Amino acid sequence: MRQKKVWLGILVIGMFGSAAMAVAPMGPPVATLGEGQAAFGLGYAYSNADVEVSGPLTGLTGDAELDNFTNNMYYGCIAYGISDEWNVCVAAGAADAAFDADGSGKDFDGDTDFGFAVQATRTLYDNGSDTKWGTLFQYSRGQSSDTIQSAGQSFGHDAIPLGSGNYDLDLDWYEVQLALGPAVQVNPDLCIYGGPFLHFLEGDLSVKNATQDEYELQQLWELGGYIGAVINIGANASVGLEFLYTGDGWGAGVGAMFPM
Repeated sequence: MRQKKVWLGILVIGMFGSAAMAVAPMGPPVATLGEGQAAFGLGYAYSNADVEVSGPLTGLTGDAELDNFTNNMYYGCIAYGISDEWNVCVAAGAADAAFDADGSGKDFDGDTDFGFAVQATRTLYDNGSDTKWGTLFQYSRGQSSDTIQSAGQSFGHDAIPLGSGNYDLDLDWYEVQLALGPAVQVNPDLCIYGGPFLHFLEGDLSVKNATQDEYELQQLWELGGYIGAVINIGANASVGLEFLYTGDGWGAGVGAMFPM
């Protein structure tokens, strides 16, 4: 019975992507709830990446990317076991987005806005004791906006130039992540999981003043790796940590999960 509780707890970090951008923590790539079981959780995550940007001046400005694109994410989620092999999870929460301006200009510091995500995990192999192998799919979407009083600054290494005056910047994005790997029950109170994953991101940035310009943000399919650990703290509760890395970004999260 105790081992079963710990397996339930390894959903603790699942669905950190509730309003994420760049690299979103995912949780273990295996089903951890039995058929008909449910759980709820709360968590926080942070991510940082350099994101490519394209628009009217793409090709004329050189290295067109937004530096230090960061997110702080706060979420709640509900997970459900469709079967012993298939689990689904839905998350909703709030996030803020920020990225650096060129030079000494005012950084984009987006407001906290709504985001959501859905996730599905499938166990592919279970040795019946301490190890499961599986795969995970995650889709998340979010938005953020900021008003900048500019005296002639730019973003994205001059890819997004601003004149003088007030500019409204509205950002909308989605991302997809696919993971494959094991979850290993090291002892009754500790589970470690991780493996390789693929990440894809696409977004739209609207810059409004007297006119309106549209820019596209993207990270094409990138290969990364992630690792997480979950600790059973008793009373049917677990806490955990996760870290992810790709060549252009990284993410981390902490959270807690409780069976329903």
